[in-house]
Amino acid sequence: MALDIHIHKGKKTKPAVILIHGLGMDKNIWLNPLSTKIFAKNIPLKVFATTKPKPRVSLKGTKITLGEYPEDIRHVWKSLEVEGFNLVCWSQKRPVGPIITAVDELAYIIRETELLFPKTPIALVGHSRGGLIARKFMERKNPVIKALITISTPHAGSSIATLGKYLKPFSHLLKSILPENTHTVISESIKNVYNLLEGKALQELLPGEAFLKNLRDSYQKDVRYVSLGGTCPRLFTIYVWRKKGKKIYPGPLLSIPDSLFKVFPNFLIADEIAPGKGDGLVSAKSSVLPWASRHYNLPVNHLSILWNKAAIDSIMNMLGLV
Repeated sequence: MALDIHIHKGKKTKPAVILIHGLGMDKNIWLNPLSTKIFAKNIPLKVFATTKPKPRVSLKGTKITLGEYPEDIRHVWKSLEVEGFNLVCWSQKRPVGPIITAVDELAYIIRETELLFPKTPIALVGHSRGGLIARKFMERKNPVIKALITISTPHAGSSIATLGKYLKPFSHLLKSILPENTHTVISESIKNVYNLLEGKALQELLPGEAFLKNLRDSYQKDVRYVSLGGTCPRLFTIYVWRKKGKKIYPGPLLSIPDSLFKVFPNFLIADEIAPGKGDGLVSAKSSVLPWASRHYNLPVNHLSILWNKAAIDSIMNMLGLV
């Protein structure tokens, strides 16, 4: 099986960690998140790592900004690499295909990992749908797997797929606010994200769908389990510069998903996008692995959890026990 695999050989005393990316992503979500694109490969992930810009004394160019981009972030892979863990990740051939196709790839990756790191315990770390891929593989009860860590994984499903049909009015809202020269890009991005939301892969993750109902993995006494979820649904904010006195200050123009509240009826404000209840895509309640020995809810969104210090520390603490 020809797969795009990346391997880091660490210390012999450390376990081998296989990192599994989520829907519509690739291995760069682990290796170099600031250079990859998500949401149907439309939006640079670095957008979700921006911080509120500082006041200025002058302004050049547009009056609208997404904030300040970081030059670097200390993400999961980098942190594990520094600590000497043996690491493996790959890009799924069909990142928006059925989960079972990725499970077969994971089985191959595990066999290759066993050859590369003989007699070494293996830990699986899955982000978002990647955690479900890992769980589906765990039905096979492979004794070499000694830990499963899921990050923002919709164990009970996610209703976010049902929001696709409401993107059209949201597109009109964006166009009414943002400069005219951005309208073509907005329309194309909304279209591609809509296609992702309406695709079979995401439908597979809806609560009550066949995949989740037929999942037959269970607690294994020799495996350590940890899950993490987020409670801050805000993914990013668009700011506009406004002059006050001698300085120019950034003020929020719109936030995602906060601004969706202006479009959706109140009964459609799902836990996934409700402050304190979700990370923007997965609810905190759904992110709990049923038999996890520890679960952590953190004030982060679906993506920033991958470079959150508390999340990384929790992951490394568990891996240190393997």
